[in-house]
This record gives sequence, structure tokens and C-alpha cells, in this order.
Amino acid sequence: MITRLLMDIKTLIADLASTLILGKNKDAASIALTLSEKSRALAEELAK
Repeated sequence: MITRLLMDIKTLIADLASTLILGKNKDAASIALTLSEKSRALAEELAK
């Protein structure tokens, strides 16, 4: 589970960077929200 979350986070960071470079701020906000949720899930898994 932790490995899957790390891979998801890595992909989201790359997507967020490319979206910001292209200037698509609304799309970037959506990706940032998803990234936050995945980061929270990872923190909860690591706390177990």
C-alpha cells in the first residue's frame, strides 16, 4: 500500500509541475487537492 501511494504521489507531482508550467491554474488546483489527499493517506499508513 505504501509503495502504491508513493508512486501515485510521484505521478501527481509530475502532473502538477507540468500543469503549472502550462499555466492551467484551475487544473493545478484540482491536482494539488488530490496530492494532499494522497499525502494524508500516506502519513496515516506510515503512522500505523
